[in-house]
Amino acid sequence: MADITATEVRGNDGYTVTWATLTSSNAAGVVWNPVKQEAAFATVTFTGTFDSATAVLQGSNDGSNYVTLKDTSDTAISMAAAGYAEVSTAMMYLRPSTSGGSGSQDIDCIIVARG
Repeated sequence: MADITATEVRGNDGYTVTWATLTSSNAAGVVWNPVKQEAAFATVTFTGTFDSATAVLQGSNDGSNYVTLKDTSDTAISMAAAGYAEVSTAMMYLRPSTSGGSGSQDIDCIIVARG
C-alpha cells in the first residue's frame, strides 16, 4: 500500500492541503504537520466515490499512534459519504485514512487551515 502525499498551498490567510485519490489500495495519506505551519483551526472535506468506504481524519502527537479526531461538537470525523467538519489542528500530525472500500473508491481529502 502506497501512501498519498499531500499537496500544500500557502495563501494569504492559511493553507489548503489536499490528498487526492485515496483508493482502496492506498488508503492513507502522508502526514501533514499543522503545528509546524502554525495553523490554528481548520475545516476538512471528504469528496468523491466512497464505494462502501469510510473516511476518517486522524491525528497523532508522536507520529506512530493515530486516533480518529473529533469535530467541534465532539463527534468523530468519520464519513461514509461526502461531507465536511470543523476541527482544531492542535495535534502534531494529521492524515486522512480510509477503510472498507472497493475497486471504484476514489476519495479526496482537503483541509483548509487558518494560520
